[in-house]
Amino acid sequence: MDMSYQEKSIAGSLIAMLVVYGYYFAAVLRHFGQIGFAIGRLIFAVIAIIVIQIVYHIALALHAKPERKDERDILIESKAYRNAYFAYGAGAFLVIGAVIAAGFARIPVTPFLVVNGVLLFMVLAEAVKFVTQLLYYSKGL
Repeated sequence: MDMSYQEKSIAGSLIAMLVVYGYYFAAVLRHFGQIGFAIGRLIFAVIAIIVIQIVYHIALALHAKPERKDERDILIESKAYRNAYFAYGAGAFLVIGAVIAAGFARIPVTPFLVVNGVLLFMVLAEAVKFVTQLLYYSKGL
C-alpha cells in the first residue's frame, strides 16, 4: 500500500505517541504514588515526543516530497478533530464522575490520579484523531 506524505506523517506520529506514552503510563503504574518519579517521566516523555517528531518529520521530508493540504485534507482533519473532542469530552466526564463517585464512597483521590487520568484521555483523544485521519485517508474520502 502506497501511503501519501500526510498518511506517513500521521502514522509516524501515532506510533511515536503510543510508544512513548505507553511507556510512560506503564512506568507510572509500576511506581504508583511516587510523584517525583512520575514528574520526571512525564518531562522525559514530552521531550522524547518532541525529539522523535522533529527527527521523523525531517527524515520524512527528505525522503518524500511534502504535499500541500487541499480541501480533502482539511475536511478529514476537521472530522478527526471532531471525533477527538468527543473522546476527550467523554474522558473528562469519566474523570469527573470517578472523582465524585470516589468522594461519595470516601475513597481518597490524589491530584496525581486526576492529572494522570486527564493526561490518559488527552493521549487517547489524540490517538482517536490520528486513527480517524488514517481511516478516512484509506477510504479515499
